[in-house]
Amino acid sequence: MLDDEIAAVLLTDAQAPPPLDPQSLPLMRQAMSQVGRTLPAPDVVCVAHLAGAIPLRLYKPVGASPAGLPLLVFLHGGGWVLGNLESHDAPCRLLADRAQCAVLAVDYRLAPEHPFPAALDDCAVAFRWAVDNAEGLGCDSARIAVGGESAGANLAAALAIAVRDRGGVQPAFQFLVHPATDLTLNQPSIDAVGFAGLTRSFLEKVIRMYADGQDLAAPLLSPLRCQDLAGLPRAFVYTVEVDPLRDDGECYAIALAQADVEVTVRRLAGLPHGFMFLPVSLGAVDRAFDLLAVSLATAFRHI
Repeated sequence: MLDDEIAAVLLTDAQAPPPLDPQSLPLMRQAMSQVGRTLPAPDVVCVAHLAGAIPLRLYKPVGASPAGLPLLVFLHGGGWVLGNLESHDAPCRLLADRAQCAVLAVDYRLAPEHPFPAALDDCAVAFRWAVDNAEGLGCDSARIAVGGESAGANLAAALAIAVRDRGGVQPAFQFLVHPATDLTLNQPSIDAVGFAGLTRSFLEKVIRMYADGQDLAAPLLSPLRCQDLAGLPRAFVYTVEVDPLRDDGECYAIALAQADVEVTVRRLAGLPHGFMFLPVSLGAVDRAFDLLAVSLATAFRHI
């Protein structure tokens, strides 16, 4: 059941979204960025960078040590077709401040202009850039994790598989917030859990734009469909109660555990998909960010 305070806000703000098509996307992206800029967030040290042509934004907590900070490479959500550095500025600030770590946000290319594997390729370049430039960023190259929410968590999970298969430096761990892991949409919660906007029809549309005719069961599109998950880095998987993608995350956590990957999974009660895009003035959202930050800080301390 949705938290009462969140339900009241969502009901107040509810309005029919425009039809999801390439023509409406520019306005939808602009609106998402504008909403993101209104979310309350703490002051942090924020610096722009480029990994080739990929815009990056580095966040550090105020007063942090000038060197040796752990780093989370953060991949935003938005169904692979929405989202950017502005839309997810507040979550990055909150994680950096509360977990006392650096956060590197990646402005990967979006579909349908840039379908799979463009976004994943950008994330891989950004992660490799972070590893190669960690010292200059004041970060610890041995403590670089990758994470994200929703579509961004899908990319983070796919990146871990791709890096393992290509023999690159692995992330210290995966930090996955309500990830999409099965783009075939065969998990029961897709139809069993109702949540406005995140319908099967919407998911089918964004997946079609992103996958562009590729096999949806391919491991780098659907990590849950990967036949071999052994050897992946430790995973922290957070699902939420009101989310059609809830089974995606929980089934992925089970599959990782069955492959002898160390995994921590937790379902957050009362929260909807996309809660990181809600203001922390809402008590349940504030508590969730505290939980994520403590988990993140603890994971970095134990590397």
